[in-house]
Amino acid sequence: MPSSSADLSICIASHASPRALELCLAALAPQLTGAEEVVVYERKPAPAELRERFAWAHFHPGSGRLVPELWRDAIARSCGELVLLTIATMEPAPDWVATARVELARGDVVAGAIEPGRDLRVADWAEYFVRYSRDLLPFSERESALIPGDNAGYRRSALERTREAWADGFWEPLVNGRLAAEGVPLRQVPGLVVAHGRGEGARAFLRQRFAHGRVFGRQRGAAMGAARKLAGVVAAPFVALLLTARIAATVRRKGRFGGELVRALPLVVLFNAAWALGEAVGQAEALRA
Repeated sequence: MPSSSADLSICIASHASPRALELCLAALAPQLTGAEEVVVYERKPAPAELRERFAWAHFHPGSGRLVPELWRDAIARSCGELVLLTIATMEPAPDWVATARVELARGDVVAGAIEPGRDLRVADWAEYFVRYSRDLLPFSERESALIPGDNAGYRRSALERTREAWADGFWEPLVNGRLAAEGVPLRQVPGLVVAHGRGEGARAFLRQRFAHGRVFGRQRGAAMGAARKLAGVVAAPFVALLLTARIAATVRRKGRFGGELVRALPLVVLFNAAWALGEAVGQAEALRA
């Protein structure tokens, strides 16, 4: 069971390979002081040898398969006043825990930078650009409604106030939108860094993008009138192109990894199309509701 004496809970959604989780936990191990708990909610059970090596982590089966569902379960199970979120494919920087403590002393919510990891394949680069191009360094400290849950910290009090918003899964746009409406600053700082490693491959990420887009479409459609929902369904092909154009503009502005984007561009377009299709399906479902 999680330690009731922990003041900081690290909640990891484990959706990838055991090797990815191993690298994530290995990066965390030297940073732990005894005042933290590490709660891992898994889509698939980790091998016994990995659990034995990292016996200080608490492993649990998730009640859902999507990352936000695993985060929801981990947050509900954890007990620290400070909560850090990440996923198994992230390798935290050596000062990640210490930096999060400092930043959460300044406010209720903080997120950081997400850099490309080591030995990425073309599909991994495409996944990185689609999910994290706006979180690529460099950037100055800023307030943003688009902070990434994959490298974010919250005070427990802020999470408890929004518990209803994450009852069906910790979907960052919904939760952060509630906090922003309360006037809570959503800060993103360059010193809180994780690196995104290898994912599960193009096919798995394609399925994930469709599923996440579908949920986003339903959530967004719930607040729209019928005409706007219908327009969202019709505009789906243009959404994919717009997302891709934004990614290209961001990478060009950052001045890093342009060659990697060119090589990964066909998959970037495909992944964005999966999201757009999922969003359209979600809005169509909202329209029928």
